[in-house]
Amino acid sequence: MTVLSWSPRIFLFSRFLSDEECDHLVAKAGPRLTRSGVVDTEKGGGESFSDIRTSSGMFFDRGEDATIREIERRLSEWSLIPVGHGEGLQVLRYENGQQYEPHWDYFFDESNVKNGGNRWATVLMYLVEPEEGGETVFPNVPVPPGQTREAGYSECAMKGLAVKPRKGDAVLFFSLKTEGVLDRGSLHGSCPTTKGLKYASTKFHVAHYAMGGEQAVEVHQAVFVPPPPPAPPGCKDDNPGCPGWAEGGECQNNPGYMVGSADRPGACLLSCGRCDLMPSARSRKLGGA
Repeated sequence: MTVLSWSPRIFLFSRFLSDEECDHLVAKAGPRLTRSGVVDTEKGGGESFSDIRTSSGMFFDRGEDATIREIERRLSEWSLIPVGHGEGLQVLRYENGQQYEPHWDYFFDESNVKNGGNRWATVLMYLVEPEEGGETVFPNVPVPPGQTREAGYSECAMKGLAVKPRKGDAVLFFSLKTEGVLDRGSLHGSCPTTKGLKYASTKFHVAHYAMGGEQAVEVHQAVFVPPPPPAPPGCKDDNPGCPGWAEGGECQNNPGYMVGSADRPGACLLSCGRCDLMPSARSRKLGGA
């Protein structure tokens, strides 16, 4: 496995799939391919067609056959994400300049996360590699040394870190940071396939994705909020009611009493996080003892 980036977290597994597995997915998906739609990740709702995405695609059921079950088992083993936390494998076909403009897999609306929560990790697997183009590009990640036009990368791929679509290779990236918020570096797209055919398979991971009659579970996203830094020596509240008042918004609603000013500090400097108004703190800023 090769680490392509730690921020965002992007990993490459060369030859993750065998040629036989790639060919199996392409053949099985072929009769079921239809034009790919675009989900409104801002407002929710169903799919619509757009020039943003011009591929053809379809979804398998999770564990649809023995080959798919084996692929999903290995994906779980590699990513350390349980099989049940993944949507069904998606297969996509790109040809004749087809592309998918940069986007996030993360949903910003409420309706699309009702089945298992938000998409937080994605695996892209390349099934058929085109003669030219078709790179996966991350525009918010700097272009690394060695990624040049002379090395065979397309003009589109030079907009950020790019991965060439090699048959059998897999790319794992995370849409969320470790503290549970969107990693904007995970913005990615599929560059135009300018010569030949590109087939890829996608596995989206959520908290738990209900399929086959399972009951959908709504999952609420937890965000890690680091504790505040320790208070400077001597910073305190003058009233035992300060913590409750601060939690209720009184630092903003009643700043005269709670916070005060540099000349006349308020009664709740600690709870309001305004220890900078302490006389000793002000003295240090001014260069005093």
